[in-house]
Amino acid sequence: MNRAIKQQATFGSADGLTLALGLIVSLSGQPHAVVKAALGAGIAEFVGMAAGAWLSDGSGGIWPPLANGGAAFAACLIPALPYLFASGCVALSASLVLVVAVAAVIAWLRPEKGVLAVVQTYGILAAAALLCFAASLI
Repeated sequence: MNRAIKQQATFGSADGLTLALGLIVSLSGQPHAVVKAALGAGIAEFVGMAAGAWLSDGSGGIWPPLANGGAAFAACLIPALPYLFASGCVALSASLVLVVAVAAVIAWLRPEKGVLAVVQTYGILAAAALLCFAASLI
């Protein structure tokens, strides 16, 4: 995989996954809204992240920005998929398993390897989940 594409895919997937986790935590009391919110957010992520990557550095061509936007879209939508088929604790549990799996891919793609990449990746997601949970209490 081209270094620029790998870098942009890592960036986009981390951003999209963080957004998806925030939606899932914030909307846990409204499971019917999760898929619709994740799809809308995923589309916005694709456009925003691809455009932002291209506008900030178009020198690498279109593929790195598309990798960024595509990864953001996928990472935003994948954790919401269980809500298409289930609800309650089953959907939430399956969703969190998918979050952990996507985060593992992000940690693997990162230039830092090993424990540092894993701790930082999951630490950021845990902080985002806690902040979104606190916001959902408002």
